[in-house]
Amino acid sequence: MSRCLVLNASYEYLSIADRWIDALTLVLSKKATPIEEYPEVVRSQREDFRLPAVVVMNRYVKTRRKVRLWIVPTRKLVFSRDGFRCQYCGTGVNMKTGTRDHVQPLSRGGPDVLANVVTACRDCNGRKDDRTPDEAGMKLLSQPRSLTESEKIQCLLKTCRTKERDTWLECLTRIGVRLG
Repeated sequence: MSRCLVLNASYEYLSIADRWIDALTLVLSKKATPIEEYPEVVRSQREDFRLPAVVVMNRYVKTRRKVRLWIVPTRKLVFSRDGFRCQYCGTGVNMKTGTRDHVQPLSRGGPDVLANVVTACRDCNGRKDDRTPDEAGMKLLSQPRSLTESEKIQCLLKTCRTKERDTWLECLTRIGVRLG
């Protein structure tokens, strides 16, 4: 069965319910409202229920976990944010050929957060070595930064099944969430 995209009351990404029963439980307990449903139906002894595809929480949920999820500079997040382009020379990279580069090197006290990491090709990362871009005589095409809300959702959509992606994209577009 299909997963469900769970949005906070502010329509920000909250989580993905991997099991359909968890999403349906949120709806039946009146904790969330479905804004998109899959065509599949599950049946109890007395009722039929359509499976929720996207739900929005009825009350705002405070969470610290989601903040950490979007701060850690994973390859997927960094490459997605930077458009799979080396931020020094502009060369296109993929998950195998690209590297992450800490603008302020870790060995010199730089933090391991999205706001300090950029996509780099192997040549540029080797040339920069353990120096700052200024010290290496290299210029960044764009400054590293945290992800916007739409970039967070785009990154999620790139990693989900086609059926889910199409349903979620259609719903997000309909409710006015801009992606890109």
